[in-house]
Amino acid sequence: MVVRPKEILAPRLLAVDPSLTCSGWALFLIEGERLAAVGKIRALPPGIPMARRLKDLQAKVSQCLEELCLGEGDFLVCEAPTTMRDPRAALLVEQVRGVFETLGRARAVEVPGRVNPRTVHREVMGLKGPQLPRLAVKGIAQHMVDALYRKDLNKMGFPIEGGALAKHQDVFDAILLGNVALTRLRSARGAGMDADEVFDALIKRTPRLRVRG
Repeated sequence: MVVRPKEILAPRLLAVDPSLTCSGWALFLIEGERLAAVGKIRALPPGIPMARRLKDLQAKVSQCLEELCLGEGDFLVCEAPTTMRDPRAALLVEQVRGVFETLGRARAVEVPGRVNPRTVHREVMGLKGPQLPRLAVKGIAQHMVDALYRKDLNKMGFPIEGGALAKHQDVFDAILLGNVALTRLRSARGAGMDADEVFDALIKRTPRLRVRG
């Protein structure tokens, strides 16, 4: 078990958009719901044996969690699986989720559940009715990140001017995922419930996501 260092008093949330290519992450302070840090973890390129790619990814994720000093009292939430045309790709991404969640639990980080991207689209981006093309969804996501977290991103020196956000899709997907996760943690705290109960109820009532290409 890894105990949070004494100088880090406030509980934090690590939100992760898992991918076998590049996983984006966003670290939030739960009190005040402020965005504290963002980053990416890049996997080895295709063509390298999958076992080697996953081993390398595990080492990188472990190093990331260590550098962020995540431990007891903190939370980690990944994006839930979406409906995918390629079942093999879905299984591979599930392995990436497993790497983040297992390493988090090994450090005594609480992993209460996952957030479906459809929930992000509905609750943060206000998307209802017929689903929009992928490029349109990305554009709205970029706008929401800029509107909600420009101040925090400026403080950490993250590039947001001149369309720079468009280069960091993995990161702002993680940011918006974290926004929903923070709402769920707030709801659990207000209701005196365990966080995993709230996340479990969320997953059960969320429809499957199908975004047009």
